[in-house]
Amino acid sequence: MLYAIISDIHGNLEALDAVLAAIKADKIICLGDIVGYGPNPKECLEKIKALNIPTVAGNHEKALLGEVDTKWFNERAKLAIEWTSTQVDLAAIKDLPTVGEEAGFHYVHASLRDHVNEYMMSISEALATFELMTKPLCFIGHTHRPGYLARKKDGFYESRSLHDGDELLAYDFDRLIINVGSVGQPRDRDPRAAYGIFDTQTRLFSLHRSSYDIQQVQEKMRAVNLPQKLIDRLATGS
Repeated sequence: MLYAIISDIHGNLEALDAVLAAIKADKIICLGDIVGYGPNPKECLEKIKALNIPTVAGNHEKALLGEVDTKWFNERAKLAIEWTSTQVDLAAIKDLPTVGEEAGFHYVHASLRDHVNEYMMSISEALATFELMTKPLCFIGHTHRPGYLARKKDGFYESRSLHDGDELLAYDFDRLIINVGSVGQPRDRDPRAAYGIFDTQTRLFSLHRSSYDIQQVQEKMRAVNLPQKLIDRLATGS
């Protein structure tokens, strides 16, 4: 079975549409943060729901619900959440789980230790999740940077960034955490939307990027007075 794994759409409808058009998979899974930062949170939520895509909550959904304190957000993120709260029906996100499982893997927005808030960007930060994994593979988002953190079969550890077209064989590792990056707001210096494809038969994961009309999204953001820094960074993926 082919799974497409998407994350961190952040109200970017053009990026979401580009990814959905490119995906060829049997099932799509979303790792949260459908909202926040971008100009079309309502439309992105509606599209994910219409396609019956299993989704876990991210920290931006939890912030809208008042379950994550926005004191941990920077000022731009706070302003975006305040605006997003005027656009979104909270009923659309209130029942989202924070962790999910499929045959052979877990999926969560941030980590298995802290489902919506923890940033895993190093082996030391991943150790707790390795211990909590009851399956050999876990998909995450949250950092907006594609890559993987792994415990190898010899007991040593490995971590690397992932780029467009990179492939990874899950069989090669004892425990493997894969970050699929961000659809709507990449931060790895590649502005294209990111997503992953996982083949359960071969256990092969591949990272993919899709171009979209960034200027159109930026124009929408300006029209609703979202922070300029959020507008600018779309073009650089930073």
